[in-house]
Amino acid sequence: MDEWRTLLYPLGFLSTIVFAVRFMIQWWKSEKAHRSLVTRSFWQLSLIGNGLLLIHSLIQLQYHVCIVQGCNAVIAWRNLNLMQTQRPPTPFHRVVGLLIGVSFTISLAFVLQDWFALHNHPHWFRIPTAPWQSFSSHAVSLFWHLLGSVAYLLFSSRFWIQWWLAEKAHESQLPLIFWWLSLVGALLSVIYFMRIGDSVNLIGPLLGLIPYARNLMLIYKTRTAAESL
Repeated sequence: MDEWRTLLYPLGFLSTIVFAVRFMIQWWKSEKAHRSLVTRSFWQLSLIGNGLLLIHSLIQLQYHVCIVQGCNAVIAWRNLNLMQTQRPPTPFHRVVGLLIGVSFTISLAFVLQDWFALHNHPHWFRIPTAPWQSFSSHAVSLFWHLLGSVAYLLFSSRFWIQWWLAEKAHESQLPLIFWWLSLVGALLSVIYFMRIGDSVNLIGPLLGLIPYARNLMLIYKTRTAAESL
């Protein structure tokens, strides 16, 4: 099975491409508007990218990545739901129920793969090996996995905070804290994924550093201009 996972590893780059295009389009539209903004295409591409990376992390047995992408997919869908105007948004309690259902389903999938594979211990934090690698970094300590989980959760917490603020405002928005968490979380995630040699999950945070920084510049520029009036 590990040989098949190695061969399927490059499929993960599909999600990286989608995520990169998502922020490039958002960045381009923000530059045209001279302010940081969010559009439906941002969340549509987010939903596609989340789904692709969820499948990739499920194949590669990366539970921490898989669970985050599942929850982020629900958040992306919720933002699209808040942006539509033809009918009332889905009740909040149903969104929470969907989050719980997705998390349970993903966890159950990892439990079942352990059971069918007859593993002696849980195999939920596999370090993927790319076909072009001549070795696999299986010697990475638990400390690095814990650090990576914290870094990735921090990087992904931007969507949880964004969701909370969107629910309060009853509209989709990308606030200042979203971009700061994106920048800091991306830096920490880059360190972790460089350490374990996971190029699929490395490229996304790495390519996002410029759009994250530029959105922060646009937000502060807009605030400075408003304060000077």
